[in-house]
Amino acid sequence: MTDELDILLVEDDAATRANLCDILELDGHRVRFAASLAEAKRQLEAAPVSLVILDRRLPDGTSGEFLPELQLLLPGAEVIVVTGYADMDSTIEAFRSGVADYILKPINPDALRQSVRRIVRQRHMEAELHHEQKFANKILATAEAIVLVLDLSGLIRRFNPYFTKIAGWDFDELRGRDWFENCIPERDRERVRRVFLETAHEAHSAGLLNPIRTKDGRERQIRWSNTTLKDQGDAVTSVLAVGVDVTELITAQELAMRSERLAAIGQTMAGLAHESRNALQRIKASVEMLSLEIPGNSEASVDLNSIARATGDLHTLLEEVRAYAAPIHLRRRSVQLPEVWRRVWDDLEGVRCGREAVLDDGECGCENVVEVDVAKMEQVFRNLFENSLAACSDPVKISLRCQCSGPETMLVEVRDNGPGLTLEQQSQLFDPFYTTKSTGTGLGMSIVQRIIDAHGGEIRVVESTSGACFEFRLSKQRDGNPQRSCQENP
Repeated sequence: MTDELDILLVEDDAATRANLCDILELDGHRVRFAASLAEAKRQLEAAPVSLVILDRRLPDGTSGEFLPELQLLLPGAEVIVVTGYADMDSTIEAFRSGVADYILKPINPDALRQSVRRIVRQRHMEAELHHEQKFANKILATAEAIVLVLDLSGLIRRFNPYFTKIAGWDFDELRGRDWFENCIPERDRERVRRVFLETAHEAHSAGLLNPIRTKDGRERQIRWSNTTLKDQGDAVTSVLAVGVDVTELITAQELAMRSERLAAIGQTMAGLAHESRNALQRIKASVEMLSLEIPGNSEASVDLNSIARATGDLHTLLEEVRAYAAPIHLRRRSVQLPEVWRRVWDDLEGVRCGREAVLDDGECGCENVVEVDVAKMEQVFRNLFENSLAACSDPVKISLRCQCSGPETMLVEVRDNGPGLTLEQQSQLFDPFYTTKSTGTGLGMSIVQRIIDAHGGEIRVVESTSGACFEFRLSKQRDGNPQRSCQENP
């Protein structure tokens, strides 16, 4: 930006007008002039200017009458009023109307130059501020990171479009609302709020990891760096948080660890499978031979039956671990998912025989077809149902809800009325060999996760005030082409 301005001089006295033109043009400014308000208006409509030097009294009106119209014509222009008839009331009124300066006639050239230079400096600063604002807004709009501003009460004051992109919230939906109550999972709220308060007092924190809750209920893992914003008096007014979404990185790390575990289990099982089967077969054959020689009603027969059952249990455990380590090959076909879980529930009639147990899926009027491996999905629901039946006391209630969470995705929620899961159990539930039961391999939920992953979906534990709650998503079609919508997510 240059120091020269486009100036309109509105003055009806020819001598004064010529004098002022000379002064301003010597300083390099481009000056036009008008002798009346009507002429000034015509010139301003033809070509805008940066500065208007306006005589207070003109043949067709006063500056006070013209200023409102001038501000509509040129809202960004500065105005200097000159007059030979100064009084306090008119001066106050002029400044209230937004004029930059008020100069008395006869005009002192140095005073006029100083006033114009001050306006030039001000416009330079405004241009720099505007440039910096545009630069900051461009960074906010294009940065692949969350930029969040909270006041000292934790209320949301601003966030950038990237947060909307990953979390689904528009700014108007969260403006002035509590960040922790709306966007942080309940289990992490106190910890994250404590970090926020520490940042407000200590001015900076970095490398902090916590999940945020998106509009559709998912969680994203964010790594934060926080600092404080202060006013002119150096008092803290708000906290600025910059967050990087590391969800995919953490997921990739977990998948890599899971693959390493699977490889280790697979290598171990390859070495054990053959010899273990041979040993179990020898035990089984020996038990069968002994059973022919030992009377059926003897104490030895009871022990022999116990050995046979233990052999069968070992064989079952061996096959379960072998199946877990083996690659998952899907045989997809089109099916309505409620048909799958209802068939599994019917198959478990023997397990729930004599118990008061109900399956509540009355609100799942979903007629949408999905392409899945039916046998594998039966295994998913069987694991979830068996876990609920084992954990819940009678009367047992297992609830299922499904809905379309998008044009290509189905969301399924499985909830029971049992004791629920502790934070420790939630964090380890999908780890291989972790179990909350006294028996079993602890591979059930790991297998469930692998099956959902193989279908291109995801499963997670959902926070619940009562009982355990699982939520998983599945693509409606293998190729991603959307089916007609069933129950659209509100």
